Amino acid sequence: MKKIVPSMEKIDKIFNYLYLKEKATQSELSKALNIPKATTNRILYTLVTMNYLNQNDKEYTLGNKFEYFADTNQKHTLIKRISVPYLEELSLKFKETFKISVLDKNKIRVIASIESNDFYKITVPENAIFPLHAGAASKLLICQLSEKKLSSLLPEKLPKYTENTIVSREELKKELFKINIKKIAFDNMEHSNSISAVAIPIFNENNKIISAISCPFFSNNQNDQHIDEIVKAMKDVSNKISSTLNNINY
Repeated sequence: MKKIVPSMEKIDKIFNYLYLKEKATQSELSKALNIPKATTNRILYTLVTMNYLNQNDKEYTLGNKFEYFADTNQKHTLIKRISVPYLEELSLKFKETFKISVLDKNKIRVIASIESNDFYKITVPENAIFPLHAGAASKLLICQLSEKKLSSLLPEKLPKYTENTIVSREELKKELFKINIKKIAFDNMEHSNSISAVAIPIFNENNKIISAISCPFFSNNQNDQHIDEIVKAMKDVSNKISSTLNNINY
């Protein structure tokens, strides 16, 4: 049977205590939780340094990192809740899979996915992770990042998934520039052989891309007219989702 790491158990006790009491001093935490003062001091110093705790004079409170985690999760949950009914409508109408993705630190994460009811379909589970440089939603979600940010996130030579993957960071930047102007991105079998995709942005009130709605489809099973109809419907849905989010001050 695996044992709990003692230091992690002490940290957990401190978090729980501060959650219930809202704030406490070092001596109060040490006495209430029966943790030696020297140990308490080392733990508190580390947690403050890593932004898990805030220190105001002699009192400690839960820190900004908790607020960041909670805020990010709540925002993603809100986008998902608003988007899912629209994804269901799109999937029923076009018999395709539709998904919502977000930029999550240094990766692309799917936060909502509605699959086609057809037997022959593309399956994309929620919380699926995609690379930053390959895929329609991926490229769309990083197209507004600064050149400095892109350089920090992407190596000069990018991983290759198919013959169509863009493997040069500089070539990708050129592609992202075009995507940011057109506000639409396509994936021509760049991440998976035989699978293409199209993605449309969802905006906040400052016209910043906060998520992407995309439709992956089998490359040999589509025609231009069908894709055009999907794009038109996705743009309409994007406008509705963006408007709803802006109305509630997202």
